[in-house]
Amino acid sequence: MKQPEVLVEVYVIKVTLLGTRPPVWRRILVPRDITLQHLHRTLQTVMGWTNSHLHQFVCQRQRISDPRSRVGTKVANENRTRLGELIWTVGAKLLYEYDLGDGWQHELLLEEVLLGDESFQQICVAGKR
Repeated sequence: MKQPEVLVEVYVIKVTLLGTRPPVWRRILVPRDITLQHLHRTLQTVMGWTNSHLHQFVCQRQRISDPRSRVGTKVANENRTRLGELIWTVGAKLLYEYDLGDGWQHELLLEEVLLGDESFQQICVAGKR
């Protein structure tokens, strides 16, 4: 008997580096249940960063980061937070800040929700600059 396919929700996310002209952006496809820790690693790769500075995610005034970074006392653990817990409707946004000293801010915009199977792998499908 053939096993039924396991479907996963795939988020189409447009990542825009704020404050740049012309805009620097990437479009990535990631699973809805990706942890913010893994999303951080993905963003480091697709944006060409070197993972040499502190970072945090901000959603509705809640800050989420790596607990080992000690960026504040009321910061949620990115290892235990999944993207789909923070944004779930098309048009929803999340802020990713890299290098808290220089403050590189990235807007993550949920553009679309697709369905994939269990073999889905996250990927960068477009970008500029």
